[in-house]
Amino acid sequence: MKIPAIWRSRSRRAGSEFVVDWGPVKLATLKRLHHSLFLLVLICCSVAKTQQIGGASDLTFRSSESSLNESFLWAKEQALAYVRPATGGIGPWYESALSGRDAFCIRDVSHQVQGAAALGLFEANWNMLNRLADSVSASRDWAGYWEIDETGKASAADYANDKDFWFNLPGNFDLLDAIERMWRWTGDSSYQDDQRMQTFFRETLTDYVAVWHLRPEMLSKRERIAIRHQATGKFVNSRGIPSYTEGAKDFIFGADLLAAEYRAFRSYRDIALSPEDRELAGKLARESRRIQDAVEEIAWSPTQRHFLGVFGRDLRGSGSGDTFVLYFGAVKDPVHLRGALDYISDPNYWKQINIEEESYVPLVLFRYGRTAAAYRVLMDLTAKSKPRREYPEVSFSAISALINGVMGIEAGRLGDAFDIQTLPQPLHENDDNSVGSLRIRQNVVDITHFGNGETRIVNKSGPVLRWRARFEVSTKQLVVNGRLTSAHETSLLDGRHVSWVTVMVPSGTDATVKSETR
Repeated sequence: MKIPAIWRSRSRRAGSEFVVDWGPVKLATLKRLHHSLFLLVLICCSVAKTQQIGGASDLTFRSSESSLNESFLWAKEQALAYVRPATGGIGPWYESALSGRDAFCIRDVSHQVQGAAALGLFEANWNMLNRLADSVSASRDWAGYWEIDETGKASAADYANDKDFWFNLPGNFDLLDAIERMWRWTGDSSYQDDQRMQTFFRETLTDYVAVWHLRPEMLSKRERIAIRHQATGKFVNSRGIPSYTEGAKDFIFGADLLAAEYRAFRSYRDIALSPEDRELAGKLARESRRIQDAVEEIAWSPTQRHFLGVFGRDLRGSGSGDTFVLYFGAVKDPVHLRGALDYISDPNYWKQINIEEESYVPLVLFRYGRTAAAYRVLMDLTAKSKPRREYPEVSFSAISALINGVMGIEAGRLGDAFDIQTLPQPLHENDDNSVGSLRIRQNVVDITHFGNGETRIVNKSGPVLRWRARFEVSTKQLVVNGRLTSAHETSLLDGRHVSWVTVMVPSGTDATVKSETR
């Protein structure tokens, strides 16, 4: 709309101020003005809504590689633009669905929480994960809402009633794993001991698995849509899609479903609380090995040298399941691991997939040491010319790729002798990369990698931090605060050799570890 000349506007970052200059006005002008007033009300409402959205974060990232700085600045601004305040009784949240839906989706949230945690959005993550877990109900056969809208209800885009709604079966498993990851990252015991969370864990790992026929021995016998309560409806053919793959209709399960189920069973070992829960976790750990065997025996194609995606009743597969099998860590055979990594590192793969799936690829490649390929995909995702890069998942996953990938920052698991570990993965050997004001558990830290052989950490606030400093080098000694110290060596599944030490870093102090060869 072009605003009439009698209206003058001065735009500010926080909003817009409109100044009226009436002067001599004719009747015809007043009629045009009446219409313009109506449009102006809509503009003002839009401005008011804009003033209520967006968030803030103290997180910083700096690199000697300028392209990474550009990617971070864009990703941080874009991700925070999707943050929503605690209005209408729903609590804090951020968009994690198709842009403009004003909703958060179980798959997107489970993926975006890692980047959101790095940005310090602890409260929003808890609120959204809790609401999604709370939506699981026996009336929906222990599935939850696929999407929750800004009012806190099931999104009408995916839900008609409890018998007729959209749901992809990896969702519950993905959500459980996301809860466990956020429990480790934040140190918030509510993720473990909240009664509703505990109920969600048990319902998902027992009732949900049983009613949807997700045990390994049932895979080839299940129907594509295992539970139908009505013959017709808007979503009856999508109520329980056995994969995140939504286009094909001729399959009965996906490799991603098995991989997500495997990961959920393994993650439950860490977060199980009561003796009964730990007993169940022990049984499920044994079951997880059977699921992993199914992934590697059924999904792996020895002729195509990668994991196939979806499978019919004859167990013949098609498509690619590599990204999710790797993302959920369901591979144990090093030959299969290399084949899957080769497949997703190839631009012929990642340039053809949708942006939702591509957003998983950089972190997966960083995790398994395919650093050069990881940077290529990260730069593609964050390029100004990238179609649909405004999709919320992209900016959040770019933050995760930088913090968890480039910086190699991870939170310890239950029983680990460290709270946080690092592993520099620079684009070039001598690149310096640093992150500042990163919230992890009860600490705020600054971490700088000087090339790939020296790291400095500052424990700005919080309790004593147990830091495991890792480097991709094979050595028996590392230099800790200027002193040679005995180091441990480990071989990773992808074949890399890393050496590490654990350093205690009290609040308000710093520590530096470097390879003696540097």
